[in-house]
Amino acid sequence: MSALALVGCASNHPITKSGEQCASCHSDGRAAVEGTGSASATETGLTFAVESGADEVYLCTAAVAEDGTVVPSRDRTLSADELGAVTVNRPGLYALCTGDVASPSATVLVSATESGPTDTVVKL
Repeated sequence: MSALALVGCASNHPITKSGEQCASCHSDGRAAVEGTGSASATETGLTFAVESGADEVYLCTAAVAEDGTVVPSRDRTLSADELGAVTVNRPGLYALCTGDVASPSATVLVSATESGPTDTVVKL
């Protein structure tokens, strides 16, 4: 299982607001997170477990720009009680973040697919 801590996420990357697209993040001068795109994301099914000592985790959809930067867009907040079985509605690239929304202390990418493993535990 691989996890990707994104460069720059802890220092200067604000998570975009729910529904904001990648272009809106770049257009107002905010920096996107630098990373290696979805290549290093943990592969999961549409339901997976999250292991974290945080009281809450932010589930974000993630867009990958042409240059490989990853821009998370906050989808919902997960309480510690919900981490045992996190379900996403559709396949895609997601980011799990802890800490302050404006400057996450930890970020892990998840690639959820319908045929992905159902017993995956993502450590944050």
